[in-house]
Amino acid sequence: MAIIELVDLKRDFRQAKRFDGPFGAICTLVTREYTTRTALDDITFAIEPGESVAYLGPNGAGKSTTIKILTGILLPSAGHVRVFGNEPHRHRQQNARRIGVVFGQRSQLW
Repeated sequence: MAIIELVDLKRDFRQAKRFDGPFGAICTLVTREYTTRTALDDITFAIEPGESVAYLGPNGAGKSTTIKILTGILLPSAGHVRVFGNEPHRHRQQNARRIGVVFGQRSQLW
């Protein structure tokens, strides 16, 4: 059984559309137009017991978003996620007792 399993994971973020010009701020507050930005698109992998992995990629590749989904901080837009056999967002306290995550810039971690 895999310790971590992601199948067809997808995460979209909805952002309010911003308008330019002198009245842009007012239009942004009043208008309900949104754009959708995809952070993760069909990510699939599994990590078996005893494996060591590195999750690498450029800025904006979705590394932090994936980790936040694995910890239960974010919900996936689509797909299937299991950590130790549980869905992270449904068993967040149990999940937090078994894993550890630190977010920050390299200088903050010194």
